[in-house]
Amino acid sequence: MGRAIISNIQNTISNGDYVIDGLLLASGKIEIEIEVNSNCDILLKNIIDVKELNIVINRDSNVVLSFISEDEMNDSNINITVKENATLSGYFADFAEKTLNLHCKVNLAEPGASCTYRVASLVAGEDRKLVDISIDHISPRTYGKFDCYGICKDKGKIVVAGTSHVFKGAVKSKAQQNSKIMVFDESSDASTKPILKIDENDLEASHGSVVGKINDEHLFYLTSRGLSEEVAKELITWGYLRPILDGFKEEDVKNHISSLIERRM
Repeated sequence: MGRAIISNIQNTISNGDYVIDGLLLASGKIEIEIEVNSNCDILLKNIIDVKELNIVINRDSNVVLSFISEDEMNDSNINITVKENATLSGYFADFAEKTLNLHCKVNLAEPGASCTYRVASLVAGEDRKLVDISIDHISPRTYGKFDCYGICKDKGKIVVAGTSHVFKGAVKSKAQQNSKIMVFDESSDASTKPILKIDENDLEASHGSVVGKINDEHLFYLTSRGLSEEVAKELITWGYLRPILDGFKEEDVKNHISSLIERRM
């Protein structure tokens, strides 16, 4: 069964699979409200002209938001409000060329709201990319986790900014961040900026950030078994980025993402 197309400026949706194709939108701004107790899977693609996406996930709903970036993105803003006992699972497959400037803010607005957000990014050539993900814990017993895995090669530059803000009164909340960027070349430029803003005592919060060159032992192991250095790097890249495919249902979409990775490698 195919996905229902979302093309209106304002939309209220319930159970089902949906697609937002930027090529079919009449406006660069779109608003979506998920009805109470719904299960939705939303695929976002061709988002070069989507400047603002606002989503409200109402009580007891579960939403998967998966999007693919393969074109330039300038100042795209995604704002998501997650209400009581609702869950957001976000997946961002970034294999765009040249410029990317993405800002995503998730508001865990009511008790029990939950968000997990995974980003995979490949930076090559002279790409310039900014991935900025913020998760605000506004209410008690909220959960937010942000994971970013990236490859930076050639003269590319990437900045990954993650902010977890636990507001006063958001007791029993849990905030996690993990960013890992692997750098292939001396001319590559990668950095992460994890930020924890904590205004409450009764909570759990952690962050991890690693930027480093490709593991020499892994490279040696593969080349010692007859692989060229180029092929070895490709295999390592696959292992680093391929898990993002878990966020996409259709095999043709997974195959398309795989082809984007191959093209950019």
